[in-house]
Amino acid sequence: MNMKHFKYILPLALLAMIGASITSCDDMLDMGNDDVLYADENHLTQGTDTVNSFVGILAQLQKIAVRTNLYGELRGDLVVVNDNADADLKAISNFEVSDSNAYNNPRDYYAVINNCNYYLANADTTLMERRYDATTLSAYDFRVFQAEYCAVRAIRAWVYLQLGQVYGDNIPLVTEPILSLDDANNILANTQKKSFLQICNYFIDDLKPYVSWFAYPYHHETYGYSMPSRMAVMPIQLVLGDLYLWSASLNGGDQTLAREAAKCYYDYISWLPTELGVDNNTGYKQKTVTSTHRSYWATNCFITSNFNSYTVSNAYWSTTSFGTSSDEVISAIAMDSLASEDNYNALRVLYNYDRENEKVEASISPSKICYDYSDSQVYSQMYNDGTQNVSGFVPQNALEETMVQRHYVGDLRLAANLNLNRRIDNDYESQTIWKTYMAQDVIVYRVGQVYLNLAEALNMAGFPKFALAILTVGLDNNVIENEVLRNCQTTSDSTFVQYFDFPSRFFQTRVLNYTITGTTTRVTYNLAENDANVNQLGLHARGSGFNPLNPNYYAPSNDQPSDLTLGGGYPAQPPVYVAAVSSFSASEKDLKTIVDANTEFLAWAGEHDGIEVIDLTQYATTDRLDEVKKFDSRMKAYSDSIQADWEEAANEWFHVYGYPQVYARQLVVVDSLLDVESALETPFEGFRFGRLMRAAYRSSNPGAYMSAKLSKRDASLASVVSDPKRWFINWKGLIGQ
Repeated sequence: MNMKHFKYILPLALLAMIGASITSCDDMLDMGNDDVLYADENHLTQGTDTVNSFVGILAQLQKIAVRTNLYGELRGDLVVVNDNADADLKAISNFEVSDSNAYNNPRDYYAVINNCNYYLANADTTLMERRYDATTLSAYDFRVFQAEYCAVRAIRAWVYLQLGQVYGDNIPLVTEPILSLDDANNILANTQKKSFLQICNYFIDDLKPYVSWFAYPYHHETYGYSMPSRMAVMPIQLVLGDLYLWSASLNGGDQTLAREAAKCYYDYISWLPTELGVDNNTGYKQKTVTSTHRSYWATNCFITSNFNSYTVSNAYWSTTSFGTSSDEVISAIAMDSLASEDNYNALRVLYNYDRENEKVEASISPSKICYDYSDSQVYSQMYNDGTQNVSGFVPQNALEETMVQRHYVGDLRLAANLNLNRRIDNDYESQTIWKTYMAQDVIVYRVGQVYLNLAEALNMAGFPKFALAILTVGLDNNVIENEVLRNCQTTSDSTFVQYFDFPSRFFQTRVLNYTITGTTTRVTYNLAENDANVNQLGLHARGSGFNPLNPNYYAPSNDQPSDLTLGGGYPAQPPVYVAAVSSFSASEKDLKTIVDANTEFLAWAGEHDGIEVIDLTQYATTDRLDEVKKFDSRMKAYSDSIQADWEEAANEWFHVYGYPQVYARQLVVVDSLLDVESALETPFEGFRFGRLMRAAYRSSNPGAYMSAKLSKRDASLASVVSDPKRWFINWKGLIGQ
């Protein structure tokens, strides 16, 4: 099918009639001109149709790609809009978007939706083609439309999710294609407006039956400049995970929904293509690992205390490859390569100085808050000083002033992505934020974001230590067994955790094994000396070094009961017996040594169990040495026994009285760390305001939460965002009607 003919079949006269016949409230469904793609007589019945129609949908996505980032970032706290920016950008940042704002055009979203609706209504998912597998040397039946059908369903849900984040409630839910004037009149007259929560719940139910259908379609070509076709697919597991994550947050932090979100993210992380008959096929889809991408100080900096040598990894933003273990980008919207073309990625200019006209400065810059998040981190790293592995920290006073000015302080990710250079001769600043410039395409999903969302879901689900491990050491089964499962309080919790399988043949952290002592949380890491076999790092290690060595990151006090008086009080630990020296000489002297070393222990033993020090005068001189040895042995056994009893009592007290307090504090602390990590890992990517909204909805006072965040960027916003209705964009006069 000729794609050009396929796109523009609906007569323009009919579009004009539709536009003239509907009210202003329904103007968002007047697609106009090229935006309505299909006519009644077109049906998807041939194998070639699947590529043409799918690419047509992707072409429509280009129109909303840039604004998705802008609405997600400009309304947050990590960027500021500069004086030279246009009024429309400033309006988004100030929550003052009018009907005439260039970025306020819901019809562009519904153009995508209408294309998806047409595809879903007309694709014949039972259509089969006979194909030949060169590997197995056998023929097989292939469902022509199934992979694209699943992908289109995910795209439609993703677009509605963007509508919810931008326009809030009162979203028209249209699931049937508008193909004619009669259809338009009927659908527009009967369209129900849905709240953001209803949109999430609707598409959760819409996607769930098709998760098992998911497979990457392969069109043997690239989209855009060099983006593999598979990267244009939004994995259904990730879209479903986002829907659950939002639904859980909109429900005030619903743990059941959060658990479903976590499972969805994991399902994609662990998913491997089965139709190829292999576990790990290069260039297709492997287990999704965090890899070792990071920015870090060179080892010699710690040895010489001369911090001026750092290693930067900017492989995060490549949209030219797909499927290898080191790739970061999962999904993107392919954009035009030239600024003169209609669907160029304008983010490359808005966040950076204009390379074609170097006197044009960037419209958007990092905020002071963004710098503060980064600069305030404490960088720690394990290194070998020539004799042993030790941990080192980067003190700010060890840095040269030029390094401080370039923000090579604390976390290195911001500095690694930011290049600021004041051109004094022409008096302009050539700001470059590499993550917004290097990618020709607009990134939708990448690995760091998926793991961060997984951590958010797990913490909301009630597993703060699970979420924390994603930030600190990364995930493999060794970590899950020792840091998560052993802290589970119920069988249902253990069953949920066991859903997550990170086998060592695919996932490997730096933690080789554990030394566990005590009753609750005392864990010692036994670490690999290097990253030779490591492919899972904690996200915080991407810029702040190996943080399990850093007591400032997650203080041990977070896991100590705060009120020791509950339940009659935390059971006091008995004194520990100090055993005698291994060799005895004079019995009386040895006994005195034991008594002197164990005054507190023997007093405790006498008070509680009536144990007294032996009287050597009743024994013959030749027997006294043996009696001292026996006494020493009995006291050691007694000490071991009472310590075991205490540990059992302490463990019981902790789980009955102390754990609820520790658990509640862990949830708060880890959520705070997730907020920090969002600011460090994903700034400028369009995810920040969504993160803030979800956290606000989970709080007891959403307006107060958002005011506290955004007033740090602009004090005048405090009263504006205290009303959650003001977070969203006015929909052509529809909001409030």
